[in-house]
Amino acid sequence: MKGIPTARAALDIGRSVTVALAAGAVLAIGWFFVARDQQRAAATVTCPGDSGVTLPPGFCATVFADGLGHARHLVVAPDGVVYVNTWSGRYYGNDTTPAGGFLVALKDTNGTGRADVVARFGGSIQTGSAGGTGIGLYRDGLFAEVDDRIVRYARPSGTVVPGGKPETILSGLPLTGDHPMHPFAIDARGSLYGTSARRPTPARSRTARPTPSGTSRARSC
Repeated sequence: MKGIPTARAALDIGRSVTVALAAGAVLAIGWFFVARDQQRAAATVTCPGDSGVTLPPGFCATVFADGLGHARHLVVAPDGVVYVNTWSGRYYGNDTTPAGGFLVALKDTNGTGRADVVARFGGSIQTGSAGGTGIGLYRDGLFAEVDDRIVRYARPSGTVVPGGKPETILSGLPLTGDHPMHPFAIDARGSLYGTSARRPTPARSRTARPTPSGTSRARSC
């Protein structure tokens, strides 16, 4: 009858299903062995100078730089220079800080995974500064929180340590309360966003309010 498979057709269908299942099994077994070999290869990866951080197989972490003081935030420039903002003060018992400025420029020029250029700049204990937290890059400028203000250093192409006197972008940020730090971010249009808190409500944070255009702009960078 029309529509009812013949015995031969049913046999052909059964063979096709069997072949498909066999092919799928072969692929599954193949992927299993590939994954196993990859895991074994990853397990044999050596990591000279391993920092001891637990990571997935195939990864390891080494120390890029140490002895920098109380590092807060960092940013990485397109040319590989790492800029770090460090801080001191009562939160750290006013302990002894490394000599030089609170801002640090780091670069690995040898491809070893460790910074061989370590240069400090900016305000220091000797100039009355306590350092900062926030730091960011926008176009040819390096922006950093320094005490109660955010400053901009000109950073021409190829520069590791910015030269010249920084320009103050924002000042008068509160230093009282339980959180005298001022993290910030700069968006693709150059708008700077930051937070701060002050007494008598340490739990309340203050952020820049959006303008009618929908941006929160302390100042165009």
